[in-house]
Amino acid sequence: MDGQVTEPEKTIIPFADGELALRCWHNPGKPLLLFAHANGFCGSAYVPLLAPLAAEYEIWVPDLRGHGQTRLPADPSTHRSWDIYADDLLQLIDRIGRQPDVMAGHSMGAVSSLLTASRLEHVPALRLIEPVVLPVSVYLMASGPLGSLMKGRLPIARQARRRRNGWPDRSAALARYTNHPTFKRWAPGLLEAYLEDGLTDADDGRVVLACDPEWEAVNYEAQGHDIGRAARRAAPRARVLKAEFGSTVVRPGALTKRGAELTFMDGVGHLAPMEAPDRVRDWLKAG
Repeated sequence: MDGQVTEPEKTIIPFADGELALRCWHNPGKPLLLFAHANGFCGSAYVPLLAPLAAEYEIWVPDLRGHGQTRLPADPSTHRSWDIYADDLLQLIDRIGRQPDVMAGHSMGAVSSLLTASRLEHVPALRLIEPVVLPVSVYLMASGPLGSLMKGRLPIARQARRRRNGWPDRSAALARYTNHPTFKRWAPGLLEAYLEDGLTDADDGRVVLACDPEWEAVNYEAQGHDIGRAARRAAPRARVLKAEFGSTVVRPGALTKRGAELTFMDGVGHLAPMEAPDRVRDWLKAG
């Protein structure tokens, strides 16, 4: 089955405050892999990466709050940390009634997986692709009384707020993204997979981004979570993939000094799962 893409089942999980959308490859009796996506993306973007693993795992891929087809409150004015995603993943695990054998994720999803795993009774194996591990000063500012000063100061957040958000139809959006330098580095089919749930229909007939640019921007600024505390408990169970270009693993020692194993992957950037899905998939399967 390796290299073959199979379609997952789409499921809606009711939460107290809305609904969480989930893609699932059912494979009873196999280890359970729970994968969390990056900021601004959604579960559909990772189908080409994960589908070839469906013979070896049962796989759950949720759309995190504010992303994809999930319908849960996402208020930028109150968003301070990625603990909200850990809370949602813990609720998902509780609703389904089975703890994952492996938790994996990309970027924000990797950190959300780490935060979640550290709060489980038994820490699962962790596979963290380009987790966002920043200088201590960033977390201290974000979690303290001056946290509001983060807003508007990060270039990546300012870029997100300027992002175009609206096209006449899906084909127009695809054409726009196809010509963008970032997406030219993606493997064939990955852009189409992302846009499947990365776009949604607006009331005025246009298509817009499923993750509102303001929510994406405030996610970059919402660094009030305690990654050090999570690492102290969960890092010994973690393998971490660090990309050669534009890596967000700025401070790998926060994880490796607490027992995580670090792998350096050359020739790829922060969006390694989209640029080199075969290599990232091999890394996920190893060890």
